[in-house]
Amino acid sequence: MKYIEEIKEMLEAEHRKTQRDAIVEYVGTDRTKMKALMNLFTDDKWHWRYIQRSAWPIGVIGRKNPAMMEPYHIDMVALLDTPTHDAQLRNIIRIYEDIDIPESIEGELYDKCYGFLSNPQVPIAVRCFSMTVAAKVATKYPELEDELVAMIKEHLPHGSAGFKSRGGKIINRFAN
Repeated sequence: MKYIEEIKEMLEAEHRKTQRDAIVEYVGTDRTKMKALMNLFTDDKWHWRYIQRSAWPIGVIGRKNPAMMEPYHIDMVALLDTPTHDAQLRNIIRIYEDIDIPESIEGELYDKCYGFLSNPQVPIAVRCFSMTVAAKVATKYPELEDELVAMIKEHLPHGSAGFKSRGGKIINRFAN
């Protein structure tokens, strides 16, 4: 695939915001280029560096143009079970912080985010993003609120400042 090689070259150039933005612009709304970028992001046959470096542009594209992610929701949620790099987790979950979560993946995404939130071994950014995504789903399904609040309260005393801030806001939101 011609676009994979072009995107690989861009990913090899450098790992800076300017390069991320160049990749986002290159892909634009072209679904064929997006498919190539997603291939580099999701297929573990590639060197982990491609997976890591493609994660940042994927995260931006997903939040900026959610329609580009529509064909990939199921694959992305499944990837949360077997990530090759933490950047995959971080950017997938971050996308769902900012976009409407398709009903077809809400339950599975909530379960995975709840699991990340409850695991102190998971990187803090992933845990914080997971907390927000789980809260977003719980807002739609109030029967999940108590479970989520209890989990946040359990981990609050040992959390980072960002974890405590985000957790406190979610607890307060559900207390009303």
